[in-house]
Amino acid sequence: MQLLLIGLLLVLVLNYSASIWIKKYMENYHRPTYYNKRHSSKDHVDYNREALEKRDKDGKNGTGIRPPFDPEKDLSYYVHVLHLGSVICPGALISYRMVITSSNCFQPKSEDERTSLVYRASEMGVTTGGQFAMSNPHQVIAFFMPVDKVKEKISSVALLGLQSKLSRNSYRHIDLYQKKTNAGDQIKIAFLDPQSYRIEHSTDSKILKKDRCQSYHTVIERFGTIPGFSTEGSDYFCTASKKNPTTCSTRPGDPLLVDNKLAGINVFGAVCSNSPIDVNIDIYMPIRPVVKFIQMATDALRAFTHTGPYNTSNPFPSPLVESLITRQPNFFVGETLNFTDI
Repeated sequence: MQLLLIGLLLVLVLNYSASIWIKKYMENYHRPTYYNKRHSSKDHVDYNREALEKRDKDGKNGTGIRPPFDPEKDLSYYVHVLHLGSVICPGALISYRMVITSSNCFQPKSEDERTSLVYRASEMGVTTGGQFAMSNPHQVIAFFMPVDKVKEKISSVALLGLQSKLSRNSYRHIDLYQKKTNAGDQIKIAFLDPQSYRIEHSTDSKILKKDRCQSYHTVIERFGTIPGFSTEGSDYFCTASKKNPTTCSTRPGDPLLVDNKLAGINVFGAVCSNSPIDVNIDIYMPIRPVVKFIQMATDALRAFTHTGPYNTSNPFPSPLVESLITRQPNFFVGETLNFTDI
């Protein structure tokens, strides 16, 4: 009787072990495969059961250190700015609550718009990456556009403050490149491919020297009539690439990257159709001279929303920040911009 029980127990143990082995084999080598042509092969998930278990274990026991920012994967830094539900331009997410774009996006396109169009933060929103069909875009609460206090010229960049801070686990912002950009720097130009609607990064462009940039714009009769250049003429830089449908896809607000950091914002987008030259020229406003304005706008947003802390590089808050903290702003809000003076 004992031998019978022992034999039965051995059969059950062997049967259980065999079933576990078969289950493991089937999970590791016979899982269904899902193909997505728009997905890069390097982004595919390894569906091996052991690999998935290791990934989950590493996620629970990890130190919380995030991998370095990769613009090819962390596409949430590239944003689309919406006005009344329509995309008007791209931009870059520079913090979990701040977006930078080109002020040229907000210029009126016709005489009727010049007198009637007003941009209000309550009518604007932001979507990130490839999220075009979001039912609830991230609401904008503040709209900043710097103006030169001497010449009263509107700058080439604008900042949008979001109503709610984006989740750190779901979004990645891009760091600022605060060095001076020079001819010969390795650059990446981010843009939205109009055919595939994918965010692409081109490395085929190069930074031009200032004299070459000026000569090209003299040819196309554009240099000297560019808004804001009387204020920022010493700051802008140009990029050049062979003219083709890809290089003609850049828009105002498109980011330019150096060392995977934001180094510039496209001011006007590509001008290819009317150009007699076979090179596409883009004009960018570098980030370096805009950093102080970004700091001030960030302080203003934190004061306005009572979230803090403020920029510690200044010994005392600016009058703008103090007025927002006390809820007694000493400036006009919502004043219609006069683009005739640009």
